[in-house]
Amino acid sequence: MLPKGELKMANQSFQRSIRFTKGEWDAVTEAAENAGVTPGTFVRKASARAAAGEIDRDEGRLTPELAELIKRTFRGVHVLAYLKHEELAGLGRSGEFQDAVKAAGTAQTETLRATDADADR
Repeated sequence: MLPKGELKMANQSFQRSIRFTKGEWDAVTEAAENAGVTPGTFVRKASARAAAGEIDRDEGRLTPELAELIKRTFRGVHVLAYLKHEELAGLGRSGEFQDAVKAAGTAQTETLRATDADADR
């Protein structure tokens, strides 16, 4: 059994300040809400588990190989999309198709930007 003073230190918490980008904090708050805890509790528990080796800190990170596969897949889909656009243009529906293509391009750019940021660390 620990002496009384040591037991108190084992349970004492210390406040720390850390920085997040807006996108990181938005993701944290959403994950915390889904877990039913406050963002601070979520960050503290996740950080403590990662430090203890209980979770893989690289889990979910987009690998360079997967990023390349996404790029190749996007190029292939782009060709197919162009062909479909030509067909739909003849039906007067090219506007809605362009919106879908733009959304897909934006999603790819955001995903790859996140991957590049991870690689820079």
